[in-house]
Amino acid sequence: MKCPQCGYVSFDYLDRCRRCAADWTSGRALLGVQIPEAAPAQSEAPVPVEEEWQGPAASELALEEEFDRLYERLKKEEEKTSEVRWAGFFRRACAFGIDLLVLSAFSTALFYGVYVGYKVGLAAHHQRLSLHNLSALLKILLFAWPALMAGYFVLLHGMEGKTIGKWLLRMRVVGANRSPVTYRQALIRGLGYLPSAFLGLGFLWILLSREKRAWHDLLAGTWVIREMVPSRSLKN
Repeated sequence: MKCPQCGYVSFDYLDRCRRCAADWTSGRALLGVQIPEAAPAQSEAPVPVEEEWQGPAASELALEEEFDRLYERLKKEEEKTSEVRWAGFFRRACAFGIDLLVLSAFSTALFYGVYVGYKVGLAAHHQRLSLHNLSALLKILLFAWPALMAGYFVLLHGMEGKTIGKWLLRMRVVGANRSPVTYRQALIRGLGYLPSAFLGLGFLWILLSREKRAWHDLLAGTWVIREMVPSRSLKN
């Protein structure tokens, strides 16, 4: 082998030149013949490293927590609306007092209308109102006033389940399973006021009943419940 640096020739296969200690493995001569250098080894493509899962971002966690709070609030609101709250004695007494005031105004208007109409009718027959013909007016009022009472309670309970007093105090008369009241139930309930009014025992029964029912409620198969106030918006 011939050293490419100093030209020393050796017939032994050595890694280095004996004269100048040149590295023959990196040289380009073997017995005077140049040896091409080996091509550099191609580096293998880097293996992609899987990134470690870091979990959802903080904004996503905050959004999930907000949805959880909203769901829990909606669930609580639904449970509240599904609860039945019976109307108590004092609330019902206040509503009945309001109804009596309304009926007093209606009765005054009814009396005045019947009086004027009866007086005009007498004038058409060239008569005047006197004690002799006053009994006919009283008979008309005797039938008109109960009709007004029945129309007020039966019609309003049959239409909406509540009178003006119950509407102001957020109450409603319902049937079994909170179904709307029928006109038949409203009529029976209206007639049931008579036995309930006996010494007031039927109304006082509300204080003893677990479901706050009076005698006329038991007769008609009705209940008086308190209506929940709908929430306008959910608080954050």
